[in-house]
Amino acid sequence: MVVALALSLAGLCWPAAAHASGCDSSVFNPITKVRWTCIFPITIGGIRIGSFDKLDKALDAQSASKPLCACRKGLTFWFGIKVSYWSPNRMVDVVTEPGCMMALGADLLPTRGKLQGSQSSISDGTNTRKMFAQMHYYISPVWKMLDLFTDLPCLQDDGFDVALVTEVLPTWQSATLGAIIQPEAVLFGNPAAGLACMGDSAAAAAGKVVDPLFWCMGSWGATYPIAGDIHFDDSVEAWAGLAARGTFMMGRLGALTISTSDGCAFKASPIWTKSRYKLQILEPVKGGKCVNIGRPGALWSSAKHAPGKDNAQFMLFEKVICCAGITVL
Repeated sequence: MVVALALSLAGLCWPAAAHASGCDSSVFNPITKVRWTCIFPITIGGIRIGSFDKLDKALDAQSASKPLCACRKGLTFWFGIKVSYWSPNRMVDVVTEPGCMMALGADLLPTRGKLQGSQSSISDGTNTRKMFAQMHYYISPVWKMLDLFTDLPCLQDDGFDVALVTEVLPTWQSATLGAIIQPEAVLFGNPAAGLACMGDSAAAAAGKVVDPLFWCMGSWGATYPIAGDIHFDDSVEAWAGLAARGTFMMGRLGALTISTSDGCAFKASPIWTKSRYKLQILEPVKGGKCVNIGRPGALWSSAKHAPGKDNAQFMLFEKVICCAGITVL
């Protein structure tokens, strides 16, 4: 009853569009869909394995300089060495067909033509366009699903689950409604904040991520408003922008965590640390590499939009720092 009511309210907040691509995905197969090279570089006790760029080098600096660690949780104490790696543990759908659960390979939320995605031109002389799409966020701990590295103490022991579907959120359908529960968005709707995002975009093009500018997503646009519409020139880049915005929203809802720098635990992350995440496109075309938040589409999105395929799926990799060692008590 609650879900049906929310869908009805959301349908009133956003007009239906005629365009829809259909739900034509298959059930998620981690072995074939995940780009496994994205877990690198791995740092074990200060020794790096695999290729790395400037951002990876900066993230691994603390693990490399302080390779030994000691942790305590309750009455349990352990010491060992720091291990850092990129962990595939979340998935995000960005769909123009509402209810299309791409990871499940099925349409599970019939909306009777409401909440459809759309694309439209903006008549302001900028030749830009606007996209609207729904977002689905999944908990998908691939290591746990494949029963790998289960002896690592910091491996998140969650099962596969659907954490959020925006079809039931009226605030995702309307930026105006979103501002009611995220009033801080008003602070970043000014020229000064916009100029800061231009700097963030330039940094993203150079392979860097500026974490303090949490309201910016590099070349993908602005984090606010936290809603399903986004301005774009490149549709693949727009998909990535909505996937990143959905990740940010999970933090604002209190459902996002990151590993602590000492490798002993996970802590809540109400404001995301952008450098800790990167995305790999799974559908409609499997990506050859992972990209940092805000990376310009001109550098990675070529040939990723198959004709007639307007639903996208991403694997979200998180940088994990873990204290792997021997338990004393």
